Amino acid sequence: MSYTQSISALIKAQDTNKNSGLTSAQVQERQAKYGLNQIELKEGKSALVRFLLQIHQPLIYVLILSATIALFLGEYVDASVIYGVVLGNAIMGFVQEDKALKDLANLSKSIEQHAQVIRDGSVLYLNAKELVPGDIVLLQSGDKVPADIRLIQSQDLKTDESALTGESLPVEKNTEILAKETLLADRTNMAYASTLVIFGSGKGVVVSTGNKTEIGKISEMISNAETFKTPLTLKIEEFSGKLLWLIVFFSVLAFVVGWFKGMPFVDTFMSGVAMAVAAIPEGLPAAVTIILAIGVNRMLKRKAIVRRLPAVETLGSTGIICSDKTGTLTENKMTVKKIWSACKDYEVEGNGYTIDDKITDAPDKALTACLKAGALCNTAGFNPKSKEILGDPTEIALLVSAFKIGMDYRKLQKETPVIATIPFESAYQYMACLCADKTIYVKGATEALLPFCSHQMTENGDMVPVDRKAVTEKMEALARQGLRVLLCATKLKHPTDTLEHTDVQEGLVFLGLQAMIDPPRKEAIRAIKTCHTAGITIKMITGDHAVTARAIAAQMNLHGHGDEKEPVVMNGAEISQLTDENLFDCAMDIDVFARVAPEDKLRLVKALQKHNCIVAMTGDGVNDAPALKQSNIGIAMGQNGTDVAKDASDIILMDDNFATIESAVEEGRGVFDNLVKFILWTLPISFAEALIVMIAIFFNLRTPISPVQILWINMVTTILLGVTFSFEPIEKGIMNRKPRSPDAPILTKAVLYRIISTMLLFTALSFFAFDLLVDEQHKSEAVGRAVVVNVLVFSGIMFMFCCKSFDKSMFKTGISSNRWMIWGGILMALLQVLFTHTKLFHIAFKTGPISLQNWGLILACAGLVGVMTETEKFVVRRLEKRKS
Repeated sequence: MSYTQSISALIKAQDTNKNSGLTSAQVQERQAKYGLNQIELKEGKSALVRFLLQIHQPLIYVLILSATIALFLGEYVDASVIYGVVLGNAIMGFVQEDKALKDLANLSKSIEQHAQVIRDGSVLYLNAKELVPGDIVLLQSGDKVPADIRLIQSQDLKTDESALTGESLPVEKNTEILAKETLLADRTNMAYASTLVIFGSGKGVVVSTGNKTEIGKISEMISNAETFKTPLTLKIEEFSGKLLWLIVFFSVLAFVVGWFKGMPFVDTFMSGVAMAVAAIPEGLPAAVTIILAIGVNRMLKRKAIVRRLPAVETLGSTGIICSDKTGTLTENKMTVKKIWSACKDYEVEGNGYTIDDKITDAPDKALTACLKAGALCNTAGFNPKSKEILGDPTEIALLVSAFKIGMDYRKLQKETPVIATIPFESAYQYMACLCADKTIYVKGATEALLPFCSHQMTENGDMVPVDRKAVTEKMEALARQGLRVLLCATKLKHPTDTLEHTDVQEGLVFLGLQAMIDPPRKEAIRAIKTCHTAGITIKMITGDHAVTARAIAAQMNLHGHGDEKEPVVMNGAEISQLTDENLFDCAMDIDVFARVAPEDKLRLVKALQKHNCIVAMTGDGVNDAPALKQSNIGIAMGQNGTDVAKDASDIILMDDNFATIESAVEEGRGVFDNLVKFILWTLPISFAEALIVMIAIFFNLRTPISPVQILWINMVTTILLGVTFSFEPIEKGIMNRKPRSPDAPILTKAVLYRIISTMLLFTALSFFAFDLLVDEQHKSEAVGRAVVVNVLVFSGIMFMFCCKSFDKSMFKTGISSNRWMIWGGILMALLQVLFTHTKLFHIAFKTGPISLQNWGLILACAGLVGVMTETEKFVVRRLEKRKS
């Protein structure tokens, strides 16, 4: 039990070194012994249970009951076909759900957790899976603890252990030895896997990995393959429930009417069955699953990982996106461009992280000290394997600026080792370090550190009283150029080996300002323009100075109040003075919120939501997590985001790019469109079949179509035609629409009108074809029904192409834009030829062969459906054009 051991005993037991860590040979040996640092997930429901759950739907129960009764009545063919449809739908739904579960289980492979580890005397950034017992791990605010770690250093370290112990309050950590009987929640010298570092920093020895960790022992651990019911699927379930009662009512009514009219019991019952199976859209659940799964896969290809499925649909309703600036709207490649030290301006050449360029003038003592402060007071590190500097972009920029005068951070660290640090926290806005030579270096926000400065260093290294007015004016001048400004300071001859906040809050010596720029992403500028066209408001929420934020926002045209106006900015101090009611009144009119605190972000999201808006919030830091959870859609950064932010999010951007958010919104709208298009296509066919049966029973007519023929239509058209809507490309101009209201029904009045009108057209054509053949041409009922089946199927094929767009002509959307739809239509047509002219099908479905003339009638009916639907679209377009 490592928490009962002293640090020296622990180091000896783990055969490691607290300063240099494990050697490469030790790591290889332990990886072979302990394996990867990952937890084997608990298995979910068995395949059999998941398959049976596909049948666990009220509408399916009606089909099974109908088939069972039909079986007892001797209607073996009808019963077999109904059972076949149920089985086919269950298999299709099971296959798609199984694929979705595997995709979600593999999601963790796309979201790698990293750890900062000391090995062979060097600080490395590694995949957390590579950790082994004995590794020395460095922890800082925002990290998810990668393994069970016994702490050997703690600097104001606090962790959130609610996921493990249920403790809601942060736990303060230390390195004291604990008694053997200490409960898990009270082991303050341990940092456990999957808990979150929310404050401070620390250093510790890995004592357990993988399934040996405390979190790995919990049998109730939630599987990554958890599934969610989305708002749309809940609406569809509600719709299905209402439809079920309607179907039962009309089926019973059909049975009662037939009975009173003297029809035989078997015929009467089978008419009721026909009514039920006709009205049930059997393929709806499977189609919803497939369309959602393909939508998630499309988002993944566009570098947006969906962690919670409701986000797929909610994206289509997004009205406001609150975006972080750094790395999302900008390139996240900070470059120091200007330095102001000893009242002198220095230009720094080059962009990005290259170190070939130099500072234009020779460095003096103040400039050298300024760059040294930025390099030592730094959490970025060098990876000897990749030869890259890894860490926060701002930290890397400071190392690169030091390199440009020949100051090698690696040599500097060895020559002037850091023995204590105060990590950066948003509450303080600075970071400080104490070196072995008793010198303190500090860097941070000018407004936070300048009040602590009493002197400033001259170019010769002399100390003179600080000119706070000159420093402030220079900082504001640099900020107006869109530059992020950091103040560097020092304090000499610190008396102890410890470092507290009080040590840096007085008597600092101002060394200089380092001003850096993170240029806007060109693709983000285009994405913002697209979002504005789509009726989506973009608001920048950043920790940067208001002047800097305004300059970047102006470059990106990030304002929604007219092309000629500057972005409207509000800072955190102004927000804190507003009541929630006042913030609600003004939140919609502000474009940029600068210097915001964590509680400000949360208040802003709540204020915007009160305007009945769907709010998406982006973030990457610990301070973003509350707002990410509160927002309708939390969007975390996959590359530079902290584990806390990722855990609080619904979507993770693999490339940290705002343009990906715009793409995800577009995909979300496309997913919803395709679902509605499928419903628009399938309901007229199902309702027409039901209406045909009902009219025949009520008016004592010969039924133009039998139950097994109805099931044949529903089964094959769903598989070959309906599923192809999943692959329908996003319509051009989809981002020109305004956001969909979250309260809007699935089916609008216009969609309902088209469903009803098309249903009546299908019904009329079916009776016309049947009566023409049976009554006027004296064909058999078997031939008449074969023609009716083909009329419905080929009309369905034609109507499918009409449903590619709600309002545009099928020729304008491009018939060939969805090759799956073309192949589905061809296969469906070939299958109908077999159905119509093969004796086996004649026996099974009680149909007869038809003539070439009859095929002409079928194609004419299908053509009429296309003409009528496209004419309706044309009329609607003209009417809307006149209104506008």
